[in-house]
Amino acid sequence: MPRFELVTVVPASPASVFAACLDVDAHTLSMGASGERAVAGITSGRLGPGQTVTWQARYFGVQWRMTVQITEYESPHRFVDEQVSGPFRRWRHEHVLTSDPAQRRHWLGSELSGGTRQ
Repeated sequence: MPRFELVTVVPASPASVFAACLDVDAHTLSMGASGERAVAGITSGRLGPGQTVTWQARYFGVQWRMTVQITEYESPHRFVDEQVSGPFRRWRHEHVLTSDPAQRRHWLGSELSGGTRQ
């Protein structure tokens, strides 16, 4: 199964990064180039445990819709969103926030697994 991992050093508290990662409006603003937008479920504000959002976007000239659900939620350290319906056989995106308070550094780890087209 394909897997992609990205780790980013973030100069903000885990709580504020956690909140930003679940903010539908912030996500929409960050994805302007693809026109990605929330079209169903929670379409504005912050996602919480068990909630869903349906995203619509255009990538490489192909328009698609994908509904994801927050299936695991451990504020402010970890959450998982998984595809409920959409273009992939399986899509699981885990977000993990860790800290080193002594160095005032925080990491956002994002691991995506699945991703094979249906």
